[in-house]
Amino acid sequence: MTQRDMRGGNYAAELEAPTVYRERRQRLAESIGGGTIVMWGAGDDRGYGDVGTFRQSSSFFYLTGVELPNAIMVLRPAEGFDALFLPPRNPNVERWTGPKFGPGEEAAEALGFDEVLSSDPSEIVLDARRRPVPGFEGRLQGWLGDAEAVLWTEYPAVGAASVLPPTHRFVSRLRERLPSFEVRDLGGHLTAMRLVKSESEVALLRKAVEGSMAGQRAAAGVIAPGILEGAVDGAVYAAFRAHGAEGLSFPSIVGCGSNATTLHYDQNVGTCIDGELVVVDVGARYGYYCGDLTRTYPVNGRFNDRQRGIYDLVLEAHDRVAEAIRPGIRIFDLRKIAYEVMESSGLRDADGEKLGQYFIHGLGHFLGLDAHDPGSEEAILVPGNVITNEPGIYIPDESLGVRIENDFLVTETGSENLSAALPTRAEEIEAMMR
Repeated sequence: MTQRDMRGGNYAAELEAPTVYRERRQRLAESIGGGTIVMWGAGDDRGYGDVGTFRQSSSFFYLTGVELPNAIMVLRPAEGFDALFLPPRNPNVERWTGPKFGPGEEAAEALGFDEVLSSDPSEIVLDARRRPVPGFEGRLQGWLGDAEAVLWTEYPAVGAASVLPPTHRFVSRLRERLPSFEVRDLGGHLTAMRLVKSESEVALLRKAVEGSMAGQRAAAGVIAPGILEGAVDGAVYAAFRAHGAEGLSFPSIVGCGSNATTLHYDQNVGTCIDGELVVVDVGARYGYYCGDLTRTYPVNGRFNDRQRGIYDLVLEAHDRVAEAIRPGIRIFDLRKIAYEVMESSGLRDADGEKLGQYFIHGLGHFLGLDAHDPGSEEAILVPGNVITNEPGIYIPDESLGVRIENDFLVTETGSENLSAALPTRAEEIEAMMR
């Protein structure tokens, strides 16, 4: 077996072919039609001795498949211009952070672009004279010099009290030189593209879900009275890596007892106590695609009557929603189904109140390159969407929290539970722990 060529970054467990990303860029260019499209990748200023793991920004990765830091994508639809800008190579830094592709024809062929150019200005000797070669900013100023020039980029609205993101600061600085160009936000175009998953994307999501299921089985195998939440967290992560995943979709949540009633508890520093429940909400990331699964386990391996009652109610809500997932419905509508199941139950809290008030979050979210992929709960579901179904009940006064979560692909006729192989029924959870 030969080693992979690491010059492209190679953080992802698996990449699609460069032609896949090129086709996405072509679709985006066709939907825009003109102007200059610019996407900035994630930055990375690590130098000598710095340690860390780079992760490319999701939309940039979706369009390029490029995992190199400080990369910039430029499309000029009217001209058919399809280029990537990279920093020049620095052999001294590469001795510490690994070899990287730089500008040139070899990188263009490997990464699937017409050209890979230097983001830094340089010069060449032509006819015995030194002549400047513009970098990215110089070229961009040339493209935006026209009075009717349009720059398309990710440019969401930012609140008055919020810090401006790097793209906004760059555009502000550029306007000092070129005050007349127009800026338009790519967000709607990218969201529409990313929401509908291709067959190859679904294949990667299946592998992410498979890794996530392996993590849940590992958790079920180690949970017992006295074990640290962090030890469960460690067993989950080891299972992810053994399955081939490159890492976590999000920080793992392992919360026992009262910690289980905090939705995004991720400190994982407590101890699993006999007689309590532990919520394990985890996701493996494979090829940059995210799994997201939650199971609730009785620490001693057996649900007591109260825990079983709450658990079965959450499972009923989950299953009713699963039956309803189909094209044409909204996540918002699905939440109402789960809420009505809880409100109509005969179970009550200590004050005799109904339990719907303890379902304090949305029913789920879109899933893809991010654990929370772009898309609102008001969006109408269509085939190719992937969403989570994760009802829960959290009663702080009883230190009791229950959440059940699976990942669903919306199909032409309904939906497919991508994580159906992982048990959900209470007796199956107990058997899995044994």
